[in-house]
Amino acid sequence: MSGISYYDLDCQSGGVSRLMRIAPGKNILPHTHKGNELTLVLQGSFCDEIGRFARGDIADLDEQVEHQPLVDSNVDCICLIATDAPLKFTTLLGRLVQPVTGF
Repeated sequence: MSGISYYDLDCQSGGVSRLMRIAPGKNILPHTHKGNELTLVLQGSFCDEIGRFARGDIADLDEQVEHQPLVDSNVDCICLIATDAPLKFTTLLGRLVQPVTGF
């Protein structure tokens, strides 16, 4: 997806850890979670249905939260993300790209 890049990190717990970079004004497709998701913002910021998260903030989400993060800073948002289960995309496009992206 344009403006979004990521690097998967080794994770021995069975979950997934990834370093993600999202360009200003870009968003992640709407999704919820089949488990837990922790996101540490290293640079920039994003906002979603929960609030705004900037450098140093941690978003702690679970299967009860549906959101669509949007980068609202003028620099790339770089995050370290750890999940213990795959995301659950809520749109047709999300479900179509999920097998390709590995989210």
